[in-house]
Amino acid sequence: MDESKLELKVGALVLAAVVGAVGLLLLMGEISLGKSASLTVDFAHTGNVVRGAPVKLGGVPVGRVSEIALVPERRDARGSVMPVKMTLSLSKEALLSLRADASVTVNSQGPLGEPYLELNPGQAQGAWPEGTALRGTDSPRIDLVSQQLARFLEASSKVLEDDPDALRRLVTGVSGLTHTVDGMLIENKDEVRQIAQELAATAKDLRALSATARAQLEPGGKGARLIDDVSSVTAQLKTDVPALSKQAQTALTGIAAVTGSFTPDDGVKLKAALARYAAAGEKLDSLAGRADRILAKLEAGDGTLGAAMKDKQVYDDLKGLLSDLRAHPWKVFWKD
Repeated sequence: MDESKLELKVGALVLAAVVGAVGLLLLMGEISLGKSASLTVDFAHTGNVVRGAPVKLGGVPVGRVSEIALVPERRDARGSVMPVKMTLSLSKEALLSLRADASVTVNSQGPLGEPYLELNPGQAQGAWPEGTALRGTDSPRIDLVSQQLARFLEASSKVLEDDPDALRRLVTGVSGLTHTVDGMLIENKDEVRQIAQELAATAKDLRALSATARAQLEPGGKGARLIDDVSSVTAQLKTDVPALSKQAQTALTGIAAVTGSFTPDDGVKLKAALARYAAAGEKLDSLAGRADRILAKLEAGDGTLGAAMKDKQVYDDLKGLLSDLRAHPWKVFWKD
């Protein structure tokens, strides 16, 4: 009986330990009972993020890094090496909150804390396409910075070894330059103040110009209407230019077909015909000039016909003669 009680107590203790461990894992986020979704993130370097590292959104844990894979041959659109592929296990709500401009950065919990991934959901209208890999923002690599700093210190040490007075001359030059600039500012403080005022006025004008341009480019503004008109004209040109080009091509083909059969003799004949047309045109111009001069004399009353046109008595006599001839046409042949 005592042995059975002891086994029961041991079993209860083991069960309590298991329940406590599971509860602790739930509190730490190691185990999630809700539905999860996967998101793939590409990095050039892990940034010391390990498998199981937390993923946060706005500082709130929303998932874990479930897998880290190495793909050495992979490149991004710009040709940069992207060998690290991380698969994140996120809550469904966190994945649905990501926009088209979402980003992922490597952060750490304090200066010496554990690295984790921070999700920035973005502000774009469209949602992040499901199944598309997200380009992560690589964290600065301390090892590369240390190497560059070491190379800089090594180069500086070499310069000082080759020329020990270089540093002293550099400090002296900087001090002299500072003194010169300070003296110039003191001597020309009024001009400097005026320049500062003009720069402030220019900045104010630029702000006003920017506000005006922004107002003009808003829907309904002149700038927006101008852009719309240019867009419509461009669209119309895109529609009309191919048809006009086709018509021009047809016309050129017809001209080529007509002129293709011309011989050198035909060219000579065509030149002679054009010369005759030019001479005929000159004669017509001469005749037109003479006619203008005759009409001018008639209007001025010069000559017999002009005088007859200007003299009303002659006009009345001619009118009476014509009327009499219409009434008695036989008078043209004989008199009474």
